[in-house]
Amino acid sequence: MILSATRGNIIGNNNMAIVSKPPKITDDQITKYQPLVKSIARKFTNSGEPFEDLEQVGYIGLINALNLYNPERGVKFETYATWLISGEIRHYIRDKHQTIKIPNWMLKLNKQIEKYIISYRKENKRFPTISEVSEKFNLTEEGVKEILKARDAVQIISIDQKNREYDSYHYPRLDKIKSKDYQSFKLPIEDIISLKIAMSKLKNLQKKVIYYIFEKDLTQFKTAHKLGISQRQVSRIKNKALKSLKKELENK
Repeated sequence: MILSATRGNIIGNNNMAIVSKPPKITDDQITKYQPLVKSIARKFTNSGEPFEDLEQVGYIGLINALNLYNPERGVKFETYATWLISGEIRHYIRDKHQTIKIPNWMLKLNKQIEKYIISYRKENKRFPTISEVSEKFNLTEEGVKEILKARDAVQIISIDQKNREYDSYHYPRLDKIKSKDYQSFKLPIEDIISLKIAMSKLKNLQKKVIYYIFEKDLTQFKTAHKLGISQRQVSRIKNKALKSLKKELENK
């Protein structure tokens, strides 16, 4: 079923309000952008929701775009509509799937990219290109595209399950996420990803010991105090964790 809607604007005039009703959104307008709605809805088929339901929710996003679009802002309608359609579908799925497992490092990087996009758009009155995002975060353009896929992936399994087969094209390919240029005193992102995967396979206590010693720069004595164990135990756990990490990274 094709959705249609009307929109109304309230214009203040001293103590009076005039309600104006521009022409309603027509079926022709909806039909024109059907291919866009369908193509975006297909990206979310790995959510387990019926394609028809995703498509109908997508039309709500399209109607919102038709209602709210302002050409004076310098953004193409298709770009604006894509954001609203995708957002509407994501909200719909999140309401039905409460548990969405996304690796923390990917979630943080996506938030950083999103913050940059919003800031860039406010300053330059347009969205940044993939090339500009690539330059900002020292990622290859292909890597940026893979990272951005995580925004559309609805159900992401923990990255430590590396042997799982993924049917969805829209799940990020970790092997394609790479740094653009070498930077002194910084690990390339591909090495960071490998390390994150290896870290995810450690036991919880091992993760905590590695975190306190190598990320928080605490001594073994202070780490032992925080964890409520002996310094000798901390030393043994650290050594065993480092051996496990080395073995895992050597097998890459």
